[in-house]
Amino acid sequence: MWLDGIVGTLPGYGFALCFGLTLSLGCGKQPSSAEGRAGDGGAGPIAAQAGFIQLSPRTVSLYGRDVSIATTSKIFYNFRPADRDAAERPVIVLFNGFASDVVRAFGTGPYSVQPDGSVAANPDSLTHTANLLYLEPRQAGFSYDLTSGRAPSADDCSQDVFSEYVDAADVLLAALQFTRQHTALKGPVYWMGESYAGVRISWIVAYLRQAWALAPYQDETLQSALAGVDRDRYLSGQILLQPWLVGAAHASAIQDACRSPGLLAAVQASLSGACTDTDACACARASGRSLYDYALTAQELDARLFAADAAQVSPARAEALYGVRFESIAGLAGSERALGFKCSAADPQTPEQSALVSLLGPLPAGQSYNLAYSPLTPGKGSTNPDWRTQDLVGAAFLANAEQVATFVTDGQRDLVVPESALAPALRAISGAVTVSESPFEIELGYPSGAQALTIRHYASSGHMITMSEPRALAADLSAWLDEHSRSSR
Repeated sequence: MWLDGIVGTLPGYGFALCFGLTLSLGCGKQPSSAEGRAGDGGAGPIAAQAGFIQLSPRTVSLYGRDVSIATTSKIFYNFRPADRDAAERPVIVLFNGFASDVVRAFGTGPYSVQPDGSVAANPDSLTHTANLLYLEPRQAGFSYDLTSGRAPSADDCSQDVFSEYVDAADVLLAALQFTRQHTALKGPVYWMGESYAGVRISWIVAYLRQAWALAPYQDETLQSALAGVDRDRYLSGQILLQPWLVGAAHASAIQDACRSPGLLAAVQASLSGACTDTDACACARASGRSLYDYALTAQELDARLFAADAAQVSPARAEALYGVRFESIAGLAGSERALGFKCSAADPQTPEQSALVSLLGPLPAGQSYNLAYSPLTPGKGSTNPDWRTQDLVGAAFLANAEQVATFVTDGQRDLVVPESALAPALRAISGAVTVSESPFEIELGYPSGAQALTIRHYASSGHMITMSEPRALAADLSAWLDEHSRSSR
């Protein structure tokens, strides 16, 4: 779990650089015309599809140092069109912290993973309202990297490459490439993310705004890709599900929230016996409850997430979730995928993938088709990132929120990123910006005027809103999107 290191203990995970690029190049089976394919220029039907968006090697600047990203990145995407009028409907680009496994599995698309691991139709699919573009960042999920004429090196897996700044730039480059290749899609673009994705979206929005001074990062390739882009279309809004947003100040505010009497009382009320701790997070942990949803045991929550990941690598169940067959995805077959690599190795949280291997072909030893994390994940590579030790991302979020419509959730059983910590964290870094709260919004007072962050409360949910309250979230998002669509006319 990606934030246990802040409010609890993060289990140690192995980090391995896996080589073994020995198989010859081959081509995966191409998608059928009914499924569409990346790069069709929008000429084909607007239909479910999945594939890879290729990002070429590039050199970027991080804290004034040149960083060579020497690999070609194959960014996995999965597109689910709106149920009707797809050409004019909004496009929501979505992901959770380090992949798209949670948001794809639960409550967003036409099918969802059930508690027993089966897959069933989702009556509350967001495709009733919008097109959905699931993107998996560098080496997360099915994404992988390729080298040219050499084995991977430790530099290919460095924290400079897997930094929050490159991560956001990669995802933005992939989204721009997808929409450029699918010109039939005309609607406004929204960014939706869970958890750490609040950091990713904050930097994406800052880059789109050309607010380069906010980040210790320069990227000529991304700047060139943004030239001539209708940036207003891509700045339609940000939808933040239990987001990490502010940086080190957020961590401090979360610790204070855990010590609040109201949150402690709520946790104690969910337990069968009394808890002697005066800290809600410590109380939940000592009682075996999950910090992600204190109404569930840690084992119950972990089992739901494991079942979701298992369903997404099961060919028999995944077709409904992805809308395509794995064998139809160009670039995924073992003959081609075996030439690529992931820096991270599978661990006990990774479902076995023998069915995928049987279908698609073997991979080199130590490699996996799908990992629901990347070397950016704390405990699996990243050790001391800016988003945990500084407040740069908080400054970016405040600057973005002055111009970009913002929707934030409050899963009231979440102890990892409780919404009650957001306003105090923002106050700690806000400077001349005033921060005030009401039941349904946080108001930010800028010299240019006030802007409101929409807050939606979910009493029966913890961190994973799409898992626990998909119907309420779908209704709230539909209303919010309609409201902003009317106001932009």
